[in-house]
Amino acid sequence: MDEQIGMLQQNLRALQQQLRQGSVYQSLGPRMGQLIDGVRRHRRTPIDLPTEDDQVNDLLDAIHQRLAGTQPATVSLAELATLLEHLRSVDPRVRYTGVHFTLYDALEAGVFPPNQLNWLMDQLLSDQRLFDHVLEPANQAVFGRSAAISFLATLVHYGNDHPERVTIDYPRLVQQVATYLCLETDTRGFINGQGWAHAFTSVTALLTALNDSPALPRADKLFLMTAFFERFKRLTTPLIYGETDRMGNYLVALTNRHPLYEDACLQALKRWRHQVAMRRRSVETAAGWNRYYNRQRLLDAMQLHRDLSPQIRAYLTAAIDFLA
Repeated sequence: MDEQIGMLQQNLRALQQQLRQGSVYQSLGPRMGQLIDGVRRHRRTPIDLPTEDDQVNDLLDAIHQRLAGTQPATVSLAELATLLEHLRSVDPRVRYTGVHFTLYDALEAGVFPPNQLNWLMDQLLSDQRLFDHVLEPANQAVFGRSAAISFLATLVHYGNDHPERVTIDYPRLVQQVATYLCLETDTRGFINGQGWAHAFTSVTALLTALNDSPALPRADKLFLMTAFFERFKRLTTPLIYGETDRMGNYLVALTNRHPLYEDACLQALKRWRHQVAMRRRSVETAAGWNRYYNRQRLLDAMQLHRDLSPQIRAYLTAAIDFLA
């Protein structure tokens, strides 16, 4: 793993601690943005993708037979490890309709005991899964990253409903999600022959699940919202597969929870508009226009909500878009 990822994690931990202590608030966004801007990207390198999909299909069939049987079903840790490895498959029949759905069905059926649920959480949060080839140009490793984030969202939702069965390491979870947001740039949605990448749909689902967690402190939810804004505003490729609708849902739901989030969101929107105004002459590139329309789609999605904060709605309605 690239050593700068470790340095980013260290800097984010320090920044998060300062937020909890109250020593940063207004400067949180700019300081997190500086961390993102300091990340160096690399050339594409070979990806070690899983093979032997026929064998995992046999395993999937066997697990489905257990789930449909009359005896309580079980899945061994070795079998779980095989399933997780194939969450990285580029074949959507294996990765999505195979492994992801099977894991979900087993979770809903109560197959996994607490030790396996905690093992799953630990594995999915690992640097090797979340940051695999993330510093390189768009590549096939995005399927594994997105799938890990997506099933983490499922586990967090499950943990919210069954706290006695899942022990969630929230400090680690928040740090890993914040780091992921700072690093991920692959905005692709559906890819012919390989299915859905939709990394930003997955991470929005995880952010939404964390919003619903009563165990997560307000400072951590604010920290993650800031990471979301700082990443989003820097994306130079389009989000056109409904991601901004889900993101609008996430922001509206969060800002309605407490005035702290509402104020932080409003301040982030004001800083963002100022930055747009400052670089309006540099919009005449594909990257510039992608940033502009990504932002417009997100703001439109927020304004479609009847329950959008009156203060935020008033600001968005009154603000003059310098590029309109």
